[in-house]
Amino acid sequence: MWLSSNCRYLSSFLFIVAFSLLLTACDDNHQEIELHAEGYPDLSRVAAHSATTPKQYLACAKNYRNSCLVSQFPPIGLTFNTAVTLTDIEQRIFVSHPWMAEQFLSTLALLSSDVLPLFRSVSAIVIADDIRPSFYSANTATIYIDPRYLWRNEQEWLTIIAKPDFRDQFQVNVPFLAVRQSVDSEGNYAPWVSNEYAENNTMRTTDQLLPALFRLLVHELAHAVDAIPPASLTSLDPHRTIYQNINAMTPLNQTLYDRFPLQDGLLFDAANVLYDGVTPSYEVSTLTALQAGAHFEVEGASDLYGYSNRKEDMAMLFQSYMMYEHFGLQDRFLFLSQNEGIALGCGRYTVEWAQTGRMFDPLVYERMVLAAGAILQRDLSVSSTPERKAMQIPTGTSWCEMIDE
Repeated sequence: MWLSSNCRYLSSFLFIVAFSLLLTACDDNHQEIELHAEGYPDLSRVAAHSATTPKQYLACAKNYRNSCLVSQFPPIGLTFNTAVTLTDIEQRIFVSHPWMAEQFLSTLALLSSDVLPLFRSVSAIVIADDIRPSFYSANTATIYIDPRYLWRNEQEWLTIIAKPDFRDQFQVNVPFLAVRQSVDSEGNYAPWVSNEYAENNTMRTTDQLLPALFRLLVHELAHAVDAIPPASLTSLDPHRTIYQNINAMTPLNQTLYDRFPLQDGLLFDAANVLYDGVTPSYEVSTLTALQAGAHFEVEGASDLYGYSNRKEDMAMLFQSYMMYEHFGLQDRFLFLSQNEGIALGCGRYTVEWAQTGRMFDPLVYERMVLAAGAILQRDLSVSSTPERKAMQIPTGTSWCEMIDE
């Protein structure tokens, strides 16, 4: 999730585009944010994990309402000219509780070698009890991670502040549900351990946490690389703020939109309602799951979330690519209708449009390969032909079948 937006975009459209965060103004130095804007955490309890981390780094990472000079808070790739290591990353971790850093580093040690270089564009990683949802900030070039992805036992769970994802309240404004699942090569639903503590979910291993945390991490790292491409690191002006530098750059997503832009206005409007909290128009408030699926099918987004802004589109495509490359998991995307006559349970929901292997739809696949190649700095043209096919799920299928209940 990206909690920053372009000033010109704000002035042109006159509504909130950064997930209902009340952006009061944009100036040349940083993006100003109202004190009680939704989605921003209290980081007063955060401290550096490493005793050798420069003190100004902590101040810059915590103060996401302002933007430090690049010389004060350089991205990791500017400080270390060699390949990024876990030790390098450890110097940039800030947490509210020590277990969060320990578990994060343990998980990073399990990742493949193509993930660590993505941290070059990141100035810090903050994991804190009050963060929900996770996000990337262009003021700080920092990733802020929800610790629900990391807890392993009740003791750790109890240190996390109970709070909802503020975006959940927007679902009531549309008559359909947009759902994303991960499935294996046979199309079988791949259930993961829940991020919520429960009577039947009191202990979790690092291996169990890995898929969901990996998915989150590559999404947020995509934002970081999109904003500060590694090739641009050496051209950053140390005497300007991080935000000034980012605002002066051409993001990687521009290449994607020069070639394969998303264009469906109704889906842009629906995403603004679902993820940004914009008041729905009549067209969005009456949009059925079947109609939404028909619009979605003929464009190349991997997820409806991609219609919230270009940055999220880029990150969702990269997330799809990396989950398949590293876990062999492909996307299933569904639009569900709700049967108001059934109060609870999976039987309340019916599939109106769905596709297993959405990423292998030719419209999506070409965009995904372009996005992933740009972020990984690799030529993926050899992968220009999908190895699988997207498969439609019959309209009228019960949601219970999709989750094996």
